[in-house]
Amino acid sequence: MKAKRCKVAVVGDVMLDHYIIGRASRLSPEAPVPVVEVIEEDYRPGGAANVANNVAAFGFDAVLVAPKGQDIYWDLLESLLNKTRVAICSPITLNMPTIRKTRILARSQQIVRVDWDNYIDDRLCDISKDILKVLSTLDADVLVISDYAKGTVSEKVASGSINWAKGRGIPVIVDPKPQHKERYIGATVMTPNKLEAEMLLGRVFDGNFTPLEGAQLLRERLSMEAVVITLGDQGMVLAAKDELIHFPARAREVYDVSGAGDTVVASIAVALGLRLPWRVACEFATLTAGLVVQKMGTATVTPEEIENSPEWEKLKPYFDGGQ
Repeated sequence: MKAKRCKVAVVGDVMLDHYIIGRASRLSPEAPVPVVEVIEEDYRPGGAANVANNVAAFGFDAVLVAPKGQDIYWDLLESLLNKTRVAICSPITLNMPTIRKTRILARSQQIVRVDWDNYIDDRLCDISKDILKVLSTLDADVLVISDYAKGTVSEKVASGSINWAKGRGIPVIVDPKPQHKERYIGATVMTPNKLEAEMLLGRVFDGNFTPLEGAQLLRERLSMEAVVITLGDQGMVLAAKDELIHFPARAREVYDVSGAGDTVVASIAVALGLRLPWRVACEFATLTAGLVVQKMGTATVTPEEIENSPEWEKLKPYFDGGQ
């Protein structure tokens, strides 16, 4: 990928994804549950950190803006991001553990997920000024707001970040949580999955109400340039001005959908940061998502994998600056 440089700023909730991988051949004598004999463990960046990690994996510049945890798991997350050259700007250190999600797998199947969640209460700890102060120092081409409803993306952080980006004339991509929809008004685009979109709209998709119609309605209600709804193995839909397009999924084999939404967000962010058309942004996102779901767990896609994909030939001229 020979595109010009693009710097993506990511604001949001970070977490550490933990994988325990083993084999299960017997049930526990203590309870009707499998006994997993551990073969290996793996840690990967999750949440907003995974979005930034995907951007860096593509070969672009990523800056992660998020509160810093105060434990060994934050140190581990920071070490992982340093290896992929994600720049970390932590405006404040919070006296709370880093969010972790542990997945136990046997025979390539997830048996259970264990969450260590923490929530930032903005009534007790207002981090908005710290985050916006860091943003004001950044020279970014695009902003991503990655909201996992853990408290980083408060109402003040969301509105302040969107206003900052508008003042700079750069696009804002939101990975939303339905309960916070009013906070995203005025962003450039949001990327809910099917369930999130139905919750945002207050109705389900059926024969009388399609995802394309839903995306258009959300775009109008939230004053956005576009809305992209991801539909799993049905691909994604785009509603933009004068554009209503369904993009089929590209995956030949789906292994694990964990983190695929983060890959979509990172892909659209890079494309918009390069000032590419909406259609190209979504084609690029379907390509990368189709590659990442073929991998186990929260994963990224390399430029080599992208370039070896049959769909890349059609997109290559845009990223090379030829169109």
